[in-house]
Amino acid sequence: MKINSPKIHSAFIIAATVIFFPVAILLILIRFALHSPVNHLRAQDYRVVGHAFMTFYALCVLILILALSSDPTTTVVDLILVAVVMAVILVTPGIVFYVLANARNKKMQLLYIRYKQLTLDDGVQTVSGLAQFTGESSKNVTQDISFMIASGLFPNASLDSAGRITVTRRSSPAASSSAEAAASTERGAAVRTPRAQTVSVICSGCGSSSEVVPGERKECEFCGNMLSV
Repeated sequence: MKINSPKIHSAFIIAATVIFFPVAILLILIRFALHSPVNHLRAQDYRVVGHAFMTFYALCVLILILALSSDPTTTVVDLILVAVVMAVILVTPGIVFYVLANARNKKMQLLYIRYKQLTLDDGVQTVSGLAQFTGESSKNVTQDISFMIASGLFPNASLDSAGRITVTRRSSPAASSSAEAAASTERGAAVRTPRAQTVSVICSGCGSSSEVVPGERKECEFCGNMLSV
């Protein structure tokens, strides 16, 4: 089972809504109880409740339309009135749960960003420290950090049993290549030695010109006479 998969699949709850709504309510209550310590699944729980209300509304309207359409005294206004009343009863709570789901999802996303900022930028690397800064309980922080690590939201991080968070910082390939290139340039500069300046000297033996480093002696290439500056 994936870490973000619910204990009771949403499809089972929707199917129960169509077959027998009280069973769907029971499944929803069980799912909420199973997910009570799991913060990141709360938004999904709210959303499936909204789906259940909307599905049940559509089913009730369909049944009422079929039932009332068989009555010759029923008018279109009567059908619309029934649909509106059912919408107030069932659609309104469905919308409320959709709003709760979106609000919960945004809250968790902002909380995950806050965890990373506190850990990476401010150096808070304990569960108790994060709990103090965010106002969450240590239990919730532990569960949230574990989920972030397992789902890849907090790469290169680990959480030990003592509540300490360790982040391994890895250098990027571009930075490594730049460092290697700089080191290679420094090594090349160390190996290369600057070329000494030479002075043109006229050989007294043959009159030819040769380049001689000041302070050194050099044999003339033409007559073998020793040259120096």
